[in-house]
Amino acid sequence: MSNEAFHLLSRGGVTFQKSNTQSLLFKAPKSEKLKKSKAGKHTSGQIPLELDYFKYAQGGSSKRKPVNDAHEQTEKRRKVDTDDSDEEVNDPPEQKGPAISHRVSAKGKNIPPHADTFEAMESHGLLHRLFSNLQSFGYKQPTSVQAYCVPILLEGRDLVAISPTGTGKTLAYLLPLFSKLGAPASNSTVDAGTGVRAVIIVPTRELAHQIHNECLKLAQGRKWKIVLFSKATANSLSQKGARDKVDIIISTPLRFVAALQEGTLDLNNVRHLILDEADRLLDAEFISQSQEIIAACTFPNTQKALFSATLPAGAEKLAMQMVHDPIRVVVGLKDTPLPLISQSLTYVADDPSKLPSLLTYLAQPYNPPVLVFTSTQTRATSLAEELVLNGIPNVDCLHAGLTQKEREDAASRMRKGESWVMVTTEVMGRGMDFKGVREVINYDFPTSVQSYVHRIGRTGRAGREGKAVTFFTDEDAPYLKMIANIILQSGSSVPDWILKLPKPSKLKRRQMGKTKRPDAVNPARFVGRRDAIKKRDMIMGSKRRKSKLEGTEE
Repeated sequence: MSNEAFHLLSRGGVTFQKSNTQSLLFKAPKSEKLKKSKAGKHTSGQIPLELDYFKYAQGGSSKRKPVNDAHEQTEKRRKVDTDDSDEEVNDPPEQKGPAISHRVSAKGKNIPPHADTFEAMESHGLLHRLFSNLQSFGYKQPTSVQAYCVPILLEGRDLVAISPTGTGKTLAYLLPLFSKLGAPASNSTVDAGTGVRAVIIVPTRELAHQIHNECLKLAQGRKWKIVLFSKATANSLSQKGARDKVDIIISTPLRFVAALQEGTLDLNNVRHLILDEADRLLDAEFISQSQEIIAACTFPNTQKALFSATLPAGAEKLAMQMVHDPIRVVVGLKDTPLPLISQSLTYVADDPSKLPSLLTYLAQPYNPPVLVFTSTQTRATSLAEELVLNGIPNVDCLHAGLTQKEREDAASRMRKGESWVMVTTEVMGRGMDFKGVREVINYDFPTSVQSYVHRIGRTGRAGREGKAVTFFTDEDAPYLKMIANIILQSGSSVPDWILKLPKPSKLKRRQMGKTKRPDAVNPARFVGRRDAIKKRDMIMGSKRRKSKLEGTEE
């Protein structure tokens, strides 16, 4: 199917205006609601007890201990051993407002006090010029990660921050970054040196675009030079005069390292280095590039900050080695999604059973836009085509196999509300902020616990509620308990039989996500195709032999 035909069919000539259709679309009719009310306790989504063979309806018992002492909820614990020892601060959530909404743990030496308002951050060095831009874009109070991390970075300290998805990590490092830079390098009163002054490294181009847009919001009113690094900008920055007055560069690691190796970039003047989605940048695929970038930043006392929603023990050990005298901040529970996301597991037996299950799900009332995650690019394309052929409206597809323009157009349609169902891969699981995403479906089982947390973190952002459904097959059963533990930690329930499953070994955990799946999600569509191709090849071969014989006879 050509791209034009695919987009034409998937759009269906419909533009989604949720404000005009909210009362009509995706809601059960009144007659159906009456039936549900008469049905008693067998509400939608629940299984009658006589059919509940696996005890899904009963749910799992929570492992959390009830809190009996209300005083424990409000007391603050601060422990200081000696002047040279690490200071550990554990602050529970406060009830004053949205400023501090999650439990926060900060560990390190001489931790600066957190700031509950943007105005309070001014005493730490936050630029007063930024307040008007914050207000114009609706930022009223800092989130938990911002309240703690902004003062730490304003004090010039290195930082490793772990905070759930959708809690505002981008603003947590952009606010101190602009404040520490002070003014654009083009301003003659600033001692900016020569060359780029700040670098932000992210794993995907889509996330780089998103951060670049956030930078432009904060930069309004001043002539900051903020560069979204690409092939075109790399060529323009190859001239020394063009790159001498650059304030901030936002880039992915591979393209950035290529420019370093070609000698078109010089990082001797970089005062601030940010690694966003640090766990991804410190895994096997990007670790060498990340280390090369850090080594190229030779400015004395370059400030480094690493942010991520998840940080496994191995990656955290590497992160702590890259920073000097750091402060470690953990918001909420480490490697755990927000409790705002309602999570569930759905058994689908085998891979061919997933498509009928998804079609059944989308035939019921749902809240668009919905993100559907697959394991590979070919499966994403195949699933999107199947959904279109089955009459699902406004289906779109986004993965790294598309051209840059196709990826940008798909993301743009998603933000405009033109895409109701977006089929994608891990490229959308990292940092992408679509505030309207209500539901996430893991069509293919996540490749790791961190992958699961990031995937479902595309919903339930900025204080909104979300829903996440994960399909699992018999082949995924050995890894089911790992995901079930994450669901339990975030406050949702799981069936008892899943909790009784054995804990997978280290060798088994490494194999998670490596299950080989067919490229086509609907194998029935290819029944007889091999025979047809074989017959076609035989006919073509016969014609070639016949034409060759006729040529020799002449």
